[in-house]
Amino acid sequence: MTEQRAPAQNVLNIVHVAIAVSDLQQQLGYWQGVLGFRLDGTAEVGGTLPEDETGVPGIRSKIAQLTRDGLSVELYQPVAPEGRQTYRPSPADIGSWHLALRVGDLDELIRVSGEWGWRVRGKIAVVEEGPGPVGARLAYLHNADGTILEFVQLAEAKQT
Repeated sequence: MTEQRAPAQNVLNIVHVAIAVSDLQQQLGYWQGVLGFRLDGTAEVGGTLPEDETGVPGIRSKIAQLTRDGLSVELYQPVAPEGRQTYRPSPADIGSWHLALRVGDLDELIRVSGEWGWRVRGKIAVVEEGPGPVGARLAYLHNADGTILEFVQLAEAKQT
């Protein structure tokens, strides 16, 4: 009998998080200049590989690969096919997602992000009981593309 691995053992690590954007160059400025991600490379991809993988005939995208602290983020701007839609889900919508980033100065990051079109969805909240990091300040920000980022400032970090 051959040894079989449990499903969780077959997942070795996270490769990247991919986010569709409407303007790759503008988002690169934000992700690099404000969030501190390093640009690893850019390309334009299309053809059978992305069509086979996504199941979308004629898909073509401009992509950029970024990294920070071991996290790889792929930003991609779909340029084909026609008829693409922009989804702006609420955090309560099934299928919505967000990326959470630990930050040192939440208020300053919110201010600077505002210059790039990011807005606080609700208001700054404070974790009052576990299992989360008690005392942490949290904010959901979103942009016109519908992308949601959560910024988490731990209690030990700079307080304003």
